[in-house]
Amino acid sequence: MESSDKPTPPDDLEPELRAVLDALADCEAETIRTVADHADALATWAESRPSDGADDAYPDGIPERATVSTMAVDGQEYRYYQWREGDEIRSKTERA
Repeated sequence: MESSDKPTPPDDLEPELRAVLDALADCEAETIRTVADHADALATWAESRPSDGADDAYPDGIPERATVSTMAVDGQEYRYYQWREGDEIRSKTERA
């Protein structure tokens, strides 16, 4: 691709996301890179969440807005949930 050829979004992209990418095309390179860094952080966060249907349900007492991290300790997998309630940060660890 030549530097004058503007990249086009993938054909299968949802219209709302296509509009976001079209709007970004009018931004400065630094702004686009900042958004790209944030998108990468969101992808990392999304990968850390349970992905199969059975694991999508949060345990009792844990809100769906909680951040989920998965870790292995001595061969056992655990899920670490963290969320905010007012000014306090709450957390809970459960065996997967």
